[in-house]
Amino acid sequence: MAGEENPLDYSFSLFIFNIMSACDICSNKCFGIDGYDGSCCSIEDRDWIIGPITDTDEFIQRLSNKLGRPIPKEDIFYELEEGKNIFPNKPTWQMPSSYPALKINLEDKKKACIFYNTTLKACTMYDIRPTTCQNFECGYLKENK
Repeated sequence: MAGEENPLDYSFSLFIFNIMSACDICSNKCFGIDGYDGSCCSIEDRDWIIGPITDTDEFIQRLSNKLGRPIPKEDIFYELEEGKNIFPNKPTWQMPSSYPALKINLEDKKKACIFYNTTLKACTMYDIRPTTCQNFECGYLKENK
């Protein structure tokens, strides 16, 4: 409505800022492969899970604040009972210590995190991402600084 502030306008502005300042290597040359992106944010065909997320409550609060509405935990995270049935042949998905884990877009060929935009090659929640994501150290970047 006219005159009302839309919290998504602010979120979108932050998102665009984060994309513009995102690392070119991660967005265009992940693991040194031209045109490859977001390996840490995608399952693909590997035995990989984006978890455990250790600050679920804090992340949900930051996300709710950013989007201006409450976000249910089950919309964002897999718990063991749900997750182990998604990829029954992947050992990491069967381990209780891998949970809670960020949900992935099962329709996407990369099976990327629900917050990873495969078109823009960037995390839509980069500025408020969970601690697990913040602390992730890419082996390729570490070796090629």
